[in-house]
Amino acid sequence: MLKEQLKKDEIAAMKARDKARVSVLRMVSAEIKAYEVNNREDISDENVIKIIEKSIKQTKEALEYAKQANNEEKIQEGNFALEVLTPYLPKQLTEEEVSEMLKEIIANGNYTAKDMGKIMKEIMPKIAGKFDRSKINPMVKGLL
Repeated sequence: MLKEQLKKDEIAAMKARDKARVSVLRMVSAEIKAYEVNNREDISDENVIKIIEKSIKQTKEALEYAKQANNEEKIQEGNFALEVLTPYLPKQLTEEEVSEMLKEIIANGNYTAKDMGKIMKEIMPKIAGKFDRSKINPMVKGLL
């Protein structure tokens, strides 16, 4: 499971005295623990991926603010956090692959512009954790 891999990597980072890596992994571990406590259940890999995606999104937003403020220290921290977290995500799909999937869905379902919600419902499970969700809506609009 992904949760166990994160824990092993956190322990390895502690032994190596890599404080920055430990900090990033502990942040994710804390969010996983909070999920388990709130839902009173063990977390699935799918939900771990969602938590990692959320952390990556927050880190990217923080990076944008750091770049606007020219804060080199925060920029380096953000880039390092992205380096640490990205390998835990599944292999990412390219825009071309997702575009082909969308074309196939639209052709098979004979969808029109009114059916955007149905198209989104069909594509989202296929790309979960493998593609940036914020890019899907404009892609669908472009194909319709």
